[in-house]
Amino acid sequence: MSALSLHTWMLLALGSVASAALALALGRMVQRLWPQTVSTPAVWFAAWCLAVLPPLLSVLLAGWAPAPLAALPVALPLPLALDNPATTLDAVVSPGQGWPSLGDVLMTAWLLGSALALLRLLAGSWTAYRVVRDASEILDASNWPGPASAQQVLALRAQGISIRLTSHAMTPFAVRWPRPTIVLPESALHHFSDLQLRLVLRHEAAHLERGDPQRAGLMAMVGALLWFNPFVRRIAARVQMAAELRCDAMALAGDAVAGRSFAVAYLGALRLAGHGSAPGPVTALTHRDMAGHQLRIQHMLRGGSALRTSWPGRVAVLAALLVSGAVMTVVQAAALSPAPLPPLTTLSSMSVAMAPASIAHLVAAEQRFSAPLARVRINSHFGDNDGIRQRAHRGTDFAARVGTPVMAPADGVVLAATPNYPEGDQYGTVVVIDHGNGWQSLFAHLDSTGLKPGQRVRRGDLVARSGRSGRVTGPHLHWELLFNGERVDPLKHLQ
Repeated sequence: MSALSLHTWMLLALGSVASAALALALGRMVQRLWPQTVSTPAVWFAAWCLAVLPPLLSVLLAGWAPAPLAALPVALPLPLALDNPATTLDAVVSPGQGWPSLGDVLMTAWLLGSALALLRLLAGSWTAYRVVRDASEILDASNWPGPASAQQVLALRAQGISIRLTSHAMTPFAVRWPRPTIVLPESALHHFSDLQLRLVLRHEAAHLERGDPQRAGLMAMVGALLWFNPFVRRIAARVQMAAELRCDAMALAGDAVAGRSFAVAYLGALRLAGHGSAPGPVTALTHRDMAGHQLRIQHMLRGGSALRTSWPGRVAVLAALLVSGAVMTVVQAAALSPAPLPPLTTLSSMSVAMAPASIAHLVAAEQRFSAPLARVRINSHFGDNDGIRQRAHRGTDFAARVGTPVMAPADGVVLAATPNYPEGDQYGTVVVIDHGNGWQSLFAHLDSTGLKPGQRVRRGDLVARSGRSGRVTGPHLHWELLFNGERVDPLKHLQ
């Protein structure tokens, strides 16, 4: 993750937010056209996938898709190791250099936010586990308010579902791990009627039957990684609401009379939970917004049968969302993909090398490079020949602490990434990048690199970490820029 440049981080963040915002807008538009989709979890889950998958898939496509062969530069031979620090003492790094790049700061902020969100999720899961563990299992339902709820308990136990009572004042909830379990507050036995308890049990059993706890857990983990995206959270809330409405419908089976009793039980459960002190957000039944409560109560009063989506309608909506997701993925992958390298010139490397100096200067002036460090401070210029040097300096030295990110100055292909550069032990760990059209970059005295020969890099990608390998007096970055095998001043070609 640290190899991502600031440009890539910004594209990923903006792509994630744009995908989620578009998915939410499409979901709302579909709901206005077909109001019944408000109780169709599959439609809103598809919208959630549309929000979270395109950025991820675009990264995979941009990183793994093979680049066009025509865009690959013609590799030149490895440059000879000419600059010899044995006779060239390099300056020690100045204090205050090597600050983290903005890309590293963004990565750190994302990691901290994700870690906090995951810890909060883990704490809630642990709280739910303790509530389930400490709750007492119902083995005998003879003392329940009536035969309907008692028979429902026996039927669920026959299906392998455990029914437990907790002393905490909270709304009922269901969990799938370590075993399918429905947890009810003890107060429910005293405040709910026989019919109401049966409906509550059927509602929670519907959640287990549909696999809602697993789906909610998956969405919660992904949401923790996308903690910066408010649209993902809003779509996840729509998915949960649709699941609640669907389970209400499964519990009522179109019985409007029972729906009135269920609505009363729902309000009673909210009041009981509001007067208690639940140990954490361990229930999925509670909605914080008044509109959600109103929607569920109206749905219950209609027996749960007024909001149904036909299969052709579901297929049409899902197809539209999938097409939108494919288009968004392609667009974001195109934005993340590296720009094609400059086309090969009509002159070969040999003809350029043999051309007059004026022509070579004209070709060389067309190429521009980015600085390899986020903060540039030069210790030694190209061509320096002071008292401690026996010959002119063949590169440019930048002050950089050990571990400072080194970015690719332009697109290219890695020719070498090794601590054993041919006949260049004084260079230490070296990375050589061929930029095409006769241009090459050589970075020396590196601390580490994760590149491999033949790997393609883009301008701004992290290619190595600066260090003090080889023969040096202190940590710094040594950059040599070559044009058709001849060293040139890197500073004259910085953009």
